[in-house]
Order: sequence, then structure tokens, then C-alpha cells
Amino acid sequence: MSFILVLSALNILLVVSGILIQRKMRLCAQQKKKDIVESFKRNERLMERSVMALSNAIEAKDSYTSGHSKRVASYAREIARRMGKDEDYQRDIYHAGLLHDIGKIRIPDRIISKKGKLFDMEFECLKLHPIMSFSMLRGISEDGRIETATKYHHEHFDGTGYPEGLAGKSIPEFARILAIADTYDAMTSSRSFRNLFPQKFVRSEIEYQMGKQFDPEIAKHMLDMIDEDKDFTLRQKDDVNKKILVVDDDVIAIKLVEFMLEGDRTLEITSVKTGEHCIKALEEYTFDLIILDIYLPDTDGFKIFDLIRDKYKTPVIFMSSDKNEETITRVRENGIKYYLVKPFLKQELEEALRDVFRYDLEP
Repeated sequence: MSFILVLSALNILLVVSGILIQRKMRLCAQQKKKDIVESFKRNERLMERSVMALSNAIEAKDSYTSGHSKRVASYAREIARRMGKDEDYQRDIYHAGLLHDIGKIRIPDRIISKKGKLFDMEFECLKLHPIMSFSMLRGISEDGRIETATKYHHEHFDGTGYPEGLAGKSIPEFARILAIADTYDAMTSSRSFRNLFPQKFVRSEIEYQMGKQFDPEIAKHMLDMIDEDKDFTLRQKDDVNKKILVVDDDVIAIKLVEFMLEGDRTLEITSVKTGEHCIKALEEYTFDLIILDIYLPDTDGFKIFDLIRDKYKTPVIFMSSDKNEETITRVRENGIKYYLVKPFLKQELEEALRDVFRYDLEP
């Protein structure tokens, strides 16, 4: 009888031990799975931060495309979602959008930041940036689709694009998505030489380019996004909302103004050294304020002011090292409220700008 009890006890012990072992194995497996998931998330966060850092480097290189890469990435991801792509695809196309212009880091600043049309040789140099992007990103993705997309996002569906003149479905799908997202943002962003285009014009241009520049099936999703965007929110926001032209042949004076205002990202400073260049700049671009020196090498600042007042209606702040009472009286007689005597303080310049623009400068 006691033997049977002992045997039963052993059986119960074995069953309980088996249950405990199985439970411990499950807990170990769950912990291992949890560790793997956490490790994957850490790697994903590291990848995200690395991609964002590279994207920010692109933005710093080209001040006129502030936010461009992020918007392209967002548009591309939304197009992919509408195409029914899974989350991995959407994540990768977003990363490709952030990095699509990274090759521009290797393009000379004088080309990237040029205000106006590029010469043929300059444009040929700029067209190298997709190849440079591919070279810099080689191996960043396991299947190569991110770096390949950056290489071919300037190819056209009809074969007229670059760098290789690929056509139709021979262009990688990632690149075909980026192509329309990139072009859409280019048209709905302001540049140094033009303002953004109206939404109606952008839509008609995309519709016209279906089957030419863009994959028509992918373009349909972009058109749907435009049609749903009743308030035209899919565009560059006014990160830079005031453009200032500084006219002075004194390089130090120009640098002083730039230094005083460099912390305010809502302001964009352009400078020229002569009255002739001032007039040319006013003919080509629109400015919100002109900081004008009275004594220029080729003309009198008052003559430039008369032209600005009569033709362009742009506010003017005079600056000069001339403290002569007659000059100051002449400034006042012309209705100019602010006359900054060099060297002036940052607070004086900021006070003048606050009055002209009626807003607080960024700290």
C-alpha cells in the first residue's frame, strides 16, 4: 500500500515538475522573444535617427528646400499606403524619401544655392546627385530598394529622364513613387526665383504628365490626394516668410546684418553691392524689405529709394555711417522712419524690423 502511495506521489511530482518546466520554458521563450523584439525596436530607432540625421544634413546643405525631404517622404508613404503596400514597404519608402537627395551634399554650394537659372554645365553637374546618392547609400537596405530608388527617382516613365533613361516598369517602383512625390513638392514650394504654384495648376500639370514623366497608375493616387486636400495643406509651410534685400558695397556691413539676424529662420537675407544689382534683383524677385545704404559706388541711395517707392512699394530702412544733420533731415523728408547709423546695435535693427513687419522676431 505504501509502495503505491509512493509511486503515486512520484507520478504527481513528475507531472508538477513537467508543468513547471514547461512553464519555465514558455517564460524563457517569451523573454527571448521580448528581447528579440526590443533589440529589433532599438535597431529600428537607431536606423530612424540615422536617416533623420542624414536628412537634416541635406536640408542644411540646401536652405531653399527646408522641409523638402520630409514632405517628399510623407507623400511617398501615403501613396504607398493607397497602393495597398504593407508597413515594411511604407517605412522603407519613407526612408527613401528622406534620403533621396543626399547626393547633393557632394554638389558645390555655388550650384545648389544659385539664385536663378543654372547654366548647362551647372545643370549637368547637378544631375549627378542621384548617382552620388546611390553610391553613398549602397548597402543601407537588405534588398537595395532604398538606394536604388534614390538613383532612379529622376527617370521619366517615357524614358526621357536621367541618369540612365529607363522607361516604364523598368524603373523601380520605389523610384516611380518618389518621382511624383518629389515633383509635387517642388511645384508646391517657394524657391529663391519663384513662388509656389497654385494647386489647380499643379494638378493639371501632373495630369498632363501621366504616361510621360509619371507612371499613370501611381499618378492617380497623387491626384486623389490633391482632390481631397480642399484647403491646400499639402505644400511648403511658410518657414521663410520674409525676404530682405541688403544693398551695400561694404562687405562688413552686410555680414553684420546677416550675423544679427542669422538666428531667425523666418527671415531670408539676400545682398547686393551696387544700385544696378539692386534694380536687377527687384526685377527678378519679390522682397518684403530693403535695407539700403545711402552711398553706393554707382548711384545715390535716394535715387534707388525713389524707384522703389514709385514702382515696387517695398518698405526701406536706410543705413549709413553719415551722421550729418542735413542727411538725416533728407531721410525724414522722404518719409523714411528708420535711419541706422553704422555701426548700429542688434536691438536697433530688430526694433526697426518689428515695426516694419509687425511681428516678434524669433529668439
